[in-house]
Parts: sequence; C-alpha cells; structure tokens
Amino acid sequence: MKNHNESNLSKKLPPLQLNEEAKERIHSAILRHEPSPSSKKKAWKEGGLGNLVAAAVGLLVFSILTVYIISETEKEKANQLFADAEANIQSVYEEMESNLKDTEEGGLLKTIEPSELKSAQVSLSKAEKELESAEEMERGLRQQLLPMMNEIEDYNQTVPVANELQQNINDVSSLLEKSPLEERVAEKVASIKSELAEKSNTFDKLESPSLRAFFTSQYSTQVNRIDQTFNQYREAQEEIENLKEMAEDQSLNEEDFEKEAERVMKQVTLLPDNQATSEMKEGIESAKDAFYQVKEEEEEKTRLEEEAKLEKEKVSSGEVRSASADEKENEETNQDSPEDELYPMEFTMTDSNGRTFKLSRDFDIYKFGKDYDEIAKRYGGRFYYTPNSDMSHVIIGRKIIATVSLVSAADVEYKELFIDLMSLRSKKYTRDQFASIVDTVIQTGEPYKVEEGNSGELLEVKNGVLVYHGW
Repeated sequence: MKNHNESNLSKKLPPLQLNEEAKERIHSAILRHEPSPSSKKKAWKEGGLGNLVAAAVGLLVFSILTVYIISETEKEKANQLFADAEANIQSVYEEMESNLKDTEEGGLLKTIEPSELKSAQVSLSKAEKELESAEEMERGLRQQLLPMMNEIEDYNQTVPVANELQQNINDVSSLLEKSPLEERVAEKVASIKSELAEKSNTFDKLESPSLRAFFTSQYSTQVNRIDQTFNQYREAQEEIENLKEMAEDQSLNEEDFEKEAERVMKQVTLLPDNQATSEMKEGIESAKDAFYQVKEEEEEKTRLEEEAKLEKEKVSSGEVRSASADEKENEETNQDSPEDELYPMEFTMTDSNGRTFKLSRDFDIYKFGKDYDEIAKRYGGRFYYTPNSDMSHVIIGRKIIATVSLVSAADVEYKELFIDLMSLRSKKYTRDQFASIVDTVIQTGEPYKVEEGNSGELLEVKNGVLVYHGW
C-alpha cells in the first residue's frame, strides 16, 4: 500500500531539478522542523496508517516548498535578464536617436559600434529564452524591446546607403556653387534626382515611421533645393540671352528695354553670390551697351539714308554744287600728323601683370566712344576701348590715366576728367552733383555708398585712386 501511494505521488509531482541554492534552503527548512514528543508518542500509538498519512503530508509540503523556492529563484533570474536587455537596448537606442538629432544637413550619419549592437542582441536573446513562461515580462519584451531592437538594426543597415546618397548630394551642390552654367551640371542634377528616387524605395520599406520620415525628408529637401537653384540659373541665363537678342533686334523701345534689363538683374541677384552671378550681371550690362550701340548705329544709318535721299533729290533738280571745297577738306584731313602716329586707330598694349590686350578708336563700331573721346581730348588724351569687352580707357601718350567699365577708376589728380567721364551718361547726377560727391569723398576719406533694393553704387578713394562701382 505504501509503495503504491508513493508511486502515485511521484506521477502527480514533476521531477525536481534543484540548484545548490535551492537544495540548501530546503535542507535548512527541514532541519528546523522538530515534532513534539507528544506527537511522536501519539503517532506510534495510532499505528501504521497515521505514519503513512504523516509521511504523505510531509512529502507534499516538501514538494510545494521546493517548487515555490525554485519558482522565486527563476523569477528573479528572469527579472534580471529582462532588466539587462532593457538597459542595453535603451542605451543603444538613445545613441541612435542622438545620431539622428545631431547630424546637420549635409553631414554623414554614424553607425552603431558593432560591439555595442552585438551586446544588445545577445542580452535580448538570453531574455527571450528565459521569459517564455513569464507572461507579463514576455509581453513587455514583445511590445517594447523587440521593436526597439528592430529599429536599431534597420538604422545600422540603412546608414551606409544614406551616407552614399549624402556624399553624392554634397558633390553636386559643390559643383553647382562653383560652375552652375557648365554643361555637365544638368547631367549631375538629373543623376542625383534619379538616385534619390531609387533609394527612397529603400527608405519607404523601413518599419519605423520615425526612421522613414527622417530619411525621406533629410535628402529630398536637399535634392529639391539643388533642382530649384539649377533651374533658377538656367532660367536667368535664358533671360540674358533673350535680352541680348532684344538689343540686337531693337524689338523694344529704350524705356521698355531698361525695365526688362532691370527685371532680369533682380532675378540674378536672388541667386547665390559667386563668380557665375558676377558674369551674368556683366552679361546684362553688355546687353545694355549693345542695345545703345545698335540704337545709335540704326539712328546713324537712318540719318545717312535721309541725307542720301535729299542729295538724290537735289541732283534730280539740278542743284549740284562743286565738290572742290569738300575735296580740299578731305585732303587736309587725310594728311598724317604727329598725333595720328601717337594715337593710331588700333594698337596692342601690355599691362603690369603681363596681360596683352588690344585697343581701338574705331568709333564707327563703338558709337559711344565719340563722346568720351571729346572729353579725353580736352585733357590731352584719347579714348580707346577693347573690342568684345566692356573695358575702355583714356590714354595720354601710351599711359592709361582712367578706366571706364563696370568698375571705373582714375588717379585723384585727374578728378575733373573722372567727373566728366562718369557724369556723361549718368541719368541720376548732373556734373555738379557728381563733382560735389567726389570732393566730399576726397576730403573726408569716407566712401559714398547708396543701396536701393538690389542695385547700388560705391565711390571711394584707394591709394590715391578714385574708384566708382555701380551695380
């Protein structure tokens, strides 16, 4: 009977796997249990049945106590593993968030160190094995730690892809800033847009909404800005080319042409301030010069046609005068003089930097030169211009004493010449007004500067030289 009952109990109770700590605690509990003498005497009197019941109860208590102690020990171990995994993953997750937050636009992201990532993965793996029977902690692991770990791993896998895209964006931005009008820029802009579209597919597959939002906005914003800036350069350049065609065709009157040139100039000033925009501004000024040059040529052509028409009418009416006086005048004009030798129609000059350039006095091509030449003659010099450029000079002998261009200059000793040259075509100042400004700058040493929106002017004295810059 006893053996049968023990067999039944062994089937009902699971086999016990005790570690050393559990064994020690059970042993101590049993040793501390001392039955009273009366209990012993009564048990012996009640016979074998009482002994059997007592043994069964003792064994049951022993088993329950053992299971409880083991359960508590395993629970403490599970709690510790969960806490370790949570601490490791939280630390790496915060590092990832810091990388995302601290990376400036144009900068490269940092990946999580392999050792740190491995440590978090191992701690999570240990916790997963021990928490299968701990429902509450297993739910926390599934809802909190696993999503965080997945996000960290997605981040580390995506960073190299994102950094490659960022480096290419930086290269295109640098090229656009330095040489926006080069032919290869259009190809580079198209290429970076295509690369963004391709890698955006990778970003869209990320499970984390925050990672998807970061990677998508971080790079699309930069590429959109590149595309917008490139289009602004291209449109502005097209506007300048149109302006040059208008100057050649004389398709607008002077007032409308000036308004159009001003509009295009404002468009260019909105672009980044670099060498390309400076060249574009010079292109606008060149178009304006071409407009007035063609305008004068057209007016001169019209005048000559009218004179020829009148002459033809006179001939038809028999009013032909003797050409002897005119022939005599032409003979006198065609005679060479020392001045003609000193100031030839064209010659080549080399400046102090070793740069050689051509100078011309062919005012049939550059109509404005006639008026400037009259001023130069009053001061004993002549006016020359460099063909196919906006540079022109007043020369005495073979020395440049004044420059007329986007930036004009003359020594202070030639200030009267400088004032005449600058006020000749000025629509803003009379000669007296400009002379007063020049005298004030010379006396005070303070620059005269005026800015009106995107245009302005600056007059100053540098090392004894008057310098005037208008834009």
